[in-house]
Amino acid sequence: MTDIIENFLKKIRQFELDWCNMMNFKNPYTDPFEYFISKNLPDFDGQAFNKYKKHNFVYDKLWVARSQGLMCGKLIDLKKNENIKLPIFIKPRWGHETATSKNCFKIKNWNEIDKYKSIPDMMWSEFIDANEQMTDFLIVKGVIVFQITYYYSDTQNEFIDDWKLISSNNKPNYKMIEWVNTHLNNFTGPVNVQYRSDKIIEVGLRLARGGAYILSTKNKYLIQNINNVVDNNYWDHSLTEKCFFESFYSFKCYLDMPLLYIFPQYYMDSIMKKFNCMPFYEYYFEPAGKMGSVFFQFLNKDFEKGMMAKKYIENILLLAQFMIYFLVFCSLIVFKYNKKMGLIFLVLVGLLFQTRFLNPISVCLQQYKAFKQMIYNF
Repeated sequence: MTDIIENFLKKIRQFELDWCNMMNFKNPYTDPFEYFISKNLPDFDGQAFNKYKKHNFVYDKLWVARSQGLMCGKLIDLKKNENIKLPIFIKPRWGHETATSKNCFKIKNWNEIDKYKSIPDMMWSEFIDANEQMTDFLIVKGVIVFQITYYYSDTQNEFIDDWKLISSNNKPNYKMIEWVNTHLNNFTGPVNVQYRSDKIIEVGLRLARGGAYILSTKNKYLIQNINNVVDNNYWDHSLTEKCFFESFYSFKCYLDMPLLYIFPQYYMDSIMKKFNCMPFYEYYFEPAGKMGSVFFQFLNKDFEKGMMAKKYIENILLLAQFMIYFLVFCSLIVFKYNKKMGLIFLVLVGLLFQTRFLNPISVCLQQYKAFKQMIYNF
């Protein structure tokens, strides 16, 4: 049944553009912006893996861990060992073959491990108990010419941040610079590095969130210089001082339960307007642990307003989940004593539930995949 639903959503995704145009759904990656990053820059890791073949070894997360001397290995080979202290972290080995945090788990008990060994190409590494950060480096012929670092919140849901600060004033850990200089000393292009303390956990040859954060700066000089790197293999240093931008925050909304219902895009638009959020926002599903998931991401220049919006969205969506379950339960009770009225109630609840599909088709597909992973763990 799960495969049928997923295959159906994949099949109708070909009508995504027509559907969005008819419903006037905005594309968060294009519609809010005046300046754009070159099409020669990969948006996704799969594209980057194929474009930068001489340097795509960075997508082997097991190699990345070993390059820093971390305790790590293939999950299938892992056996209980007194020298390996729990917790450990398990995840897919190849960064270009997976998205978000699918199949990423913090393991606290040896008995948990065997059920994940059947997932192909899983790895393990020692758990790094530290706040996560991320840096986008721009590199020309092995020389770092610019960087944008993202500071993450101390508070986390499992291993996912509540918010991140995006600022020109942020600086990366110096060991990240050393690692990039050592292993990418003849590379030209973008490098995204995610790390905890001074240990790298993942590397990608593209910009964070497909460049959406950088587009949100609306700094034409920064975007122009990135295009210089991608298209012409040079960085115009005369523009560097003009590449700085006003700081802002990215917020992630999270619920500690599978999402059965999501609000229509129109309603989310109204909430973003109410809290004076920046133009880039999206449904964004990122499983965190076994049952929780990030479901929405947005930007705001005002931290307090952003946190208010985050809490508001999380609370009303939690209420919506319970409301759907409650209405179905009530309809079934009515149906037991009065089949006609019960059927009417069930139809009305079904129509209400169908409003969740008043979103781009890709959103419905992503939400279903996240729901399936949380329920079935695949």
